Amino acid sequence: MYSDVDIVKSRTNIVDIVGEYVKLTKAGSSFKACCPFHQEKTPSFIVNEDRQTYHCFGCGQGGDVLSFVMEMEGIGFREALTLLAEKAGVELQKNFSRGDDHGQDDRKKALYDIVDLSVRFYEKQLWEGSGGKDILTYVRNRGIGDATIKKFQLGFAPDGWHFLEKFLEDKGFEKDAIVQTGMLIKKDSGEYYDRFRGRIMFPIADVMGRVIGFTARALPGQDAQAKYINTPESLLYHKSSVLYGIHHAKQAIKSQDSVVIVEGNMDVVAAHDAGVNNVIAVSGTAMTDEHIRLLKRYTKNFILFFDSDKAGIQAARRSAIACYAADVQLRMVLLKEGKDAADIVREDPQKLHKIISDAENAVMVFIRMAQDTFVIADPHGKRQAIEYVAEIIAHIANDIEKNEWIGKCAQIFAVSEQMIHKTMQAFVKSPEKLPYIPESQPVADGDDDMDDEIRMQMQRIYRSIILMMMAYPHVWEHIYKNRDRYGPIIEQSHISALVREGPECGFSIGDFVSKDIRREALYKAAMKMQQLYELEREDGGSPIKDTETYIAIALENINQKKIDHLLKKMTEAERNGDSIAQKKILAQINTLSQQIIRNI
Repeated sequence: MYSDVDIVKSRTNIVDIVGEYVKLTKAGSSFKACCPFHQEKTPSFIVNEDRQTYHCFGCGQGGDVLSFVMEMEGIGFREALTLLAEKAGVELQKNFSRGDDHGQDDRKKALYDIVDLSVRFYEKQLWEGSGGKDILTYVRNRGIGDATIKKFQLGFAPDGWHFLEKFLEDKGFEKDAIVQTGMLIKKDSGEYYDRFRGRIMFPIADVMGRVIGFTARALPGQDAQAKYINTPESLLYHKSSVLYGIHHAKQAIKSQDSVVIVEGNMDVVAAHDAGVNNVIAVSGTAMTDEHIRLLKRYTKNFILFFDSDKAGIQAARRSAIACYAADVQLRMVLLKEGKDAADIVREDPQKLHKIISDAENAVMVFIRMAQDTFVIADPHGKRQAIEYVAEIIAHIANDIEKNEWIGKCAQIFAVSEQMIHKTMQAFVKSPEKLPYIPESQPVADGDDDMDDEIRMQMQRIYRSIILMMMAYPHVWEHIYKNRDRYGPIIEQSHISALVREGPECGFSIGDFVSKDIRREALYKAAMKMQQLYELEREDGGSPIKDTETYIAIALENINQKKIDHLLKKMTEAERNGDSIAQKKILAQINTLSQQIIRNI
């Protein structure tokens, strides 16, 4: 039985897919272009149609069509497979999803259809409805052009209780299904009504551009309880992972290697209208780990662009702590009170460009805020200021940068570095261990007494074995069938997981990766390794033979470590005159030596 990955790849030509992103020209039996992953003037990016692989001789990027789409779009394995499946007209098998979500894909599709139709309904009300004219005038007066209004699909929810309900009902949708999208509310009496009424509608899309919900803004001058209301949590909409504008901004974020994070949706629309396209919004909240994880697909350089009111500063502070903990390079802009990005664009679009380019290191911004907020001359004020900054520094993941800021902070506040260290301890948390296969450098188990050189060699060997198993299903199955031959190598935690789950997922990397989103990065690593392996071997190489060579070297290292340990025990036994122990140890050494010889 073929897996979804096999079917999708068999019906997809990498030349066609890559050609959608870069202009390819024929070069012998291959195609070439300037690399989309780094700046260059002379093409060094090669696409091999026969092997269905790509490789850049400039930056070393390489892999198959799935890893190419993952890299270009900054999306995960599932999204890339879904995107390619839709292009190829392949309906993914039901068993692609997790075992506990049977039928969820069908429910999601129906909800996407409801939300998509809602977008069109609101757009039509804005451009053609009786109440839309005033809204258009308001948005245009904020400095937003019609092209940008259409690009972000802004709309207008009429001020009535049943407009959208009737529209969607006429399209054949069940009201209970509409309730699941958050577009309708069901009363205890069993009656339904529109959630969004008399508001400007901002459709919120995921990274692939599929609308998953809305932010609804009160009309100018409207006496509303809340200026903004959002779609509630649903099967599609999860607030902690929503980044407004990400589908429009992701390519600019990649190409500029930086992202600007603003607070409001209108700020994003205004910034894009001004030509600043690497801007997204967290919709009035602090950044979450999910936001950061998603953005790190595209860049590790973040710029926080928040309001300087109390809520904005608190959100910036929580965001900064989360970003530093995730080892993100962080700069920051705090606007003057009463101003936001949209206001600046309306006054002078070029001013927005300058403010962003002048953004300061976030730690320095918080140091200055501490100096402005607390009375440093007063002992208690000084303590408050140091604690205010120490909490930020304590979360910096990189030790070099952390120590640099400790030194600067000590100098600025005229205290010792030891005092800064001591203050930071109140904010330090123990790191958590990840219980899954990491994307790189899997660690050799039980190697605490190996020297650093051997330990690093073992890490490289284990990594090679794991990636060979994932890249080549026949290698994976071979290792599984002969697992009794490989002794302690099979006990290595990550190889053990592959051996254990191999039969369940048909030795398919696609099915293995789809079980856990945290494994997605492994797919790219395996495909890149496979592409390099075959590039270096014109005859395609012998993956099973080479994997067994890696295993033999690993076994030799492990056995040699055991022999070294036994030799130490032998010395001790000789010193104690224990002839019986010497004989036992010698027998063990001979056994291990023979195993090493057999594996050579």
